[in-house]
Amino acid sequence: MATSRITVGLPVYKGADLIAKALECLQRQTISNFEAIISVDGNDQETAAVCRPFLADPRFHMVVHTERLDWVGNFNWLLQQELNEFFCYRQHDDTTSPKFFETLLRVANTEPRAAAIYCDCQHIGGRNDVEIVPSIEGEEPLDRIFQYIARLPSIGAPVPIRGLIRTAAIRQAGLVRPDEFRAAWQIYGWLANLLQWGDFRRVAEPLYYRLDHARSYTRGYWNEAHQAAWTTLFTGLLDAAMRHCRTQEQRLFFQQSILDRLVAFPLRQSNNSTEELVAECVERLRVEGNTHLFNVKEFPSILEELQGRVDELRRIEGSRLRRAISKIRQQFRFGKLIYPGSLKRRFIYQIRHVIAMSKKMTRLVLSSIGRHSAS
Repeated sequence: MATSRITVGLPVYKGADLIAKALECLQRQTISNFEAIISVDGNDQETAAVCRPFLADPRFHMVVHTERLDWVGNFNWLLQQELNEFFCYRQHDDTTSPKFFETLLRVANTEPRAAAIYCDCQHIGGRNDVEIVPSIEGEEPLDRIFQYIARLPSIGAPVPIRGLIRTAAIRQAGLVRPDEFRAAWQIYGWLANLLQWGDFRRVAEPLYYRLDHARSYTRGYWNEAHQAAWTTLFTGLLDAAMRHCRTQEQRLFFQQSILDRLVAFPLRQSNNSTEELVAECVERLRVEGNTHLFNVKEFPSILEELQGRVDELRRIEGSRLRRAISKIRQQFRFGKLIYPGSLKRRFIYQIRHVIAMSKKMTRLVLSSIGRHSAS
């Protein structure tokens, strides 16, 4: 058998009724040279008993933790193991197409700069929609992180985590930050850290099947917890961006961009004023001990004309054309920040994004014309 390139990590707790399907799905993959680590949380002997017959397959290994790690602790434990070239996170209640590994590896072989290669996620069970997260590509880490942040409030599901992630990118990104909210938003900050290493590459096929059921983390916890935990997204994204900011101008740009979008579109139901939402974000930095990400000296510059920027974001959100124009303006400003000493590189960067935006707008116009013609 060829050397394994993929390490599959399966964190599981109280999943005795579903884990077997996930393991059988792995055995049916057309790419057979992988290793799988089943990480059973909280001394869950019932789930471990279901998994033991699969250990006859030499590709499968199991560890039963005596203490409760919770999902983020279990996930982080897996990240710290000796991994092959790619890490594949597999939720115990999900399955994939038999060609999942084969398809993603084929793309990974042609995209050496991709930190994560992933496909679309097809919901099954209580839902039937498809989760789609577009690719993110760019030469500079800050460019990729900016593209990610610019998607707020429509940042989407954390689909890239369910693909193949290069271990080199994981080692640079580090672990997912734990918190008192069971890390409800922290995975988004971790994905931003992955973007420091390389691109996110989408494969436009629904090869991942995500089971929607009453006991899932999303239904059982996240749908309620994410509103209380929204400020952790602010600190997580800020932490990822500040790691690569080399100048005060770059720091100010990202501090404003992240704060503006989360205040304009708070990820919870709120009647709070702009000042109150900002205060919540600043308080979260204090609680975490991360005030260095947003220090007192920077505060006046960030708050200057904040309300006007927030109002403008809300105004343009309802219009695709306004969003496109605003994005082009931001890209021109951002080009000056990441290439301050090279007019040529700045010009190439700005033109590339204008061309990409023009193509996107053309597709939107043609799609709109097609819909009108059909009606």
